[in-house]
Amino acid sequence: MTSIAYRDWSGAGAAADPLLDQRLGLFIKILRSPQPQFGLRFEEHGECAAFGGSVRGRLCQHLAQLPPRQLDPGQHLYRAGNPARSLFLVQSGLIKTSTVSPEGEELTFRLGKPGDLVGEICLCGGNRREDAVALEPSAVVEMSLAALLGRLREDPETAVEFAGAVCDRLAEAYEQIASLSWDTVLYRLVRTLLRLADELGHPAEDGTSLHYIKQEELARLVGARREVVSGLLNRLRVSGHISYSARGAITVRTGSLHQFLEARSRAG
Repeated sequence: MTSIAYRDWSGAGAAADPLLDQRLGLFIKILRSPQPQFGLRFEEHGECAAFGGSVRGRLCQHLAQLPPRQLDPGQHLYRAGNPARSLFLVQSGLIKTSTVSPEGEELTFRLGKPGDLVGEICLCGGNRREDAVALEPSAVVEMSLAALLGRLREDPETAVEFAGAVCDRLAEAYEQIASLSWDTVLYRLVRTLLRLADELGHPAEDGTSLHYIKQEELARLVGARREVVSGLLNRLRVSGHISYSARGAITVRTGSLHQFLEARSRAG
């Protein structure tokens, strides 16, 4: 997908959304409502490590008590157009969120790992705006929008924790838009490999081994055709930035890729 096509596509829904404004106004009112002073003691919630670093504290503790829902690989958690009445916390596995352009091209927004929220855009409208599907056996816990809003009203610490998680997601979205708009496919691929190594990687003898992701999924994350990404991966392999296992798993040499990006930055 070209950056021009992406901008045309993403800008098609940029008109004012009264329901979104109403939801955001409610959320701001929750955060501004008078409450007793409280201390933010995130370090006290180390027991939430099973959920990673994305969501911690009171919201994490509450979600941990909810019964999990099991998903098989390829099973949808929800589809675009479904009513948006809840959000989910990934407990195990990997959940992909993506959308399809009018031309039929799929763009992957992110891969939700354990500890990540999925479906938090339920605050932004009445229907789902993306698909969510399991890439491997996964477990999620669900919290209804009504229960979430009630908890945010009652507990200011939870409200701040949730606001922080949503702000992190917003920052990721801005970075993705900027990369799709200005970076070449090669540099988008390098940044994506580094992000996946940070989020899903495991230490290996000669670098960081990525959670196995098919090249088709990598291409959708980058916003390019599979054959283009395949050629660029081979180029990075030949230059020593990455390597492949016999089964196709990628090992990333993060230091080398960071130097690659820094060289480009110095060159202007």
